[in-house]
Amino acid sequence: MAPRRRTVLAAVSTATASAAAGCADLLADTDDESGPTSDETVATAFVENLANGEFERASERFVSSEQDRYGDPGRLERLWMGYGAVGGSFEEIADTSVTTGDGASAVDLTLSFARGDHDCRVVVDTESRIVDCGVTDEYERPSYVDSSAVTETDLTLSVEGCSLPGTVTTPADGDGVPGVVLVHDSGPVTADTARGGTQLFTDLAEGLATQGVATLRYDKRVPACEVTGTEYTLDRVTVDDALVAIERLRSVEGVGPDRIAVVGHGLGGRAAPRIAARDGNLAGVVGLAAPARPFHDLTLEQLEHKASVGSQEWGDLTSVYETWTDEIERVRSGEYEADETLLNKPGAFWQSLESYDHLGTAAEIEAPLFFLQGTRDFQVSAADDLERWQSELEGDSAADFETYDGLNHLFMPGEGESVEFAYAVRNNVAEEVVTDLADWIGGL
Repeated sequence: MAPRRRTVLAAVSTATASAAAGCADLLADTDDESGPTSDETVATAFVENLANGEFERASERFVSSEQDRYGDPGRLERLWMGYGAVGGSFEEIADTSVTTGDGASAVDLTLSFARGDHDCRVVVDTESRIVDCGVTDEYERPSYVDSSAVTETDLTLSVEGCSLPGTVTTPADGDGVPGVVLVHDSGPVTADTARGGTQLFTDLAEGLATQGVATLRYDKRVPACEVTGTEYTLDRVTVDDALVAIERLRSVEGVGPDRIAVVGHGLGGRAAPRIAARDGNLAGVVGLAAPARPFHDLTLEQLEHKASVGSQEWGDLTSVYETWTDEIERVRSGEYEADETLLNKPGAFWQSLESYDHLGTAAEIEAPLFFLQGTRDFQVSAADDLERWQSELEGDSAADFETYDGLNHLFMPGEGESVEFAYAVRNNVAEEVVTDLADWIGGL
């Protein structure tokens, strides 16, 4: 795949940075210390360092002002691990292109791995020092989506004090089909759940529609609308808007109004029982990687995982861990105010989670429940979370559970240690997950 030329030289943000696993020396040394160094040579030598596990040497190529941030050896190692988690072993640099802008050049490289090509951008300044680097993969539809069998319609959800762009995806043919509302994980999330080269909700929406299930997905209230600190509760940022979306989906032509289910991912899965209880008429409830443990405990475990993977310490991550450890203890003890900020969220959010009995609510729901969990998910655990749902719902014949070997938090395949940077590397939801969802929802 040829690299995609870009005319805008925006610095690559950490949100688009991703990575892959170290490998043997597969590139010739391109350093030329005796004369001027081209931007392409700098970028190629940098990738060679990553491929050979020379993360400290790669860090030395950064401009000093960015060396402790984007050029931290720990960050670079995890970035390379992300590429390898999806692509497998590194093979070669297949192609490069350079776009020159004001004060810097963007070198776009196509990197070939055992399971396919992926894109990387290295930004180089006029002194041949690297300013930033990251994954620039673009999303591609999975092979299991039949575009000719799918119809998409954009809409706007009018929710309290806000308007949320959304999309209804329906089978091209059919009447009275089942439908689901897709509910986001924590943090600012778009309707597609776009993370660079992945779009979890797009895969689910188009994959399910291909198999006869309609969906509605929408931008989350955060960051689409302003939410003040004390208003930042589970209901305000997740549940209330999902209920509006459910009513909207019931009115869509061709969708059976009595065949509507909620499918929540991550925090959305934890909130799904509350959404169902407040609606009162849902046909089914699905939790994708739904956390059962206290949310602050998950936050601590995620930080510990991020800090422990790889061989290089990541300074920024270590600093966050030290700060958040104290804040997690405050959340656990309840010693905080609603307008305080803890773990990057207002105290009101943590209070709302504490007052919500998600396990008890799920046990009281009459609608069928389905919980799905990947085994490579470092954010939510099959052993510590899925099993809690199972234990609480033991004896409920309407509750189903499924685990998927090798799938991460986005239900996408990979290998090796799971890292968040892999979420930006081009990948798709595993077909078996879409099929299992379609079969279960189709039976409602």
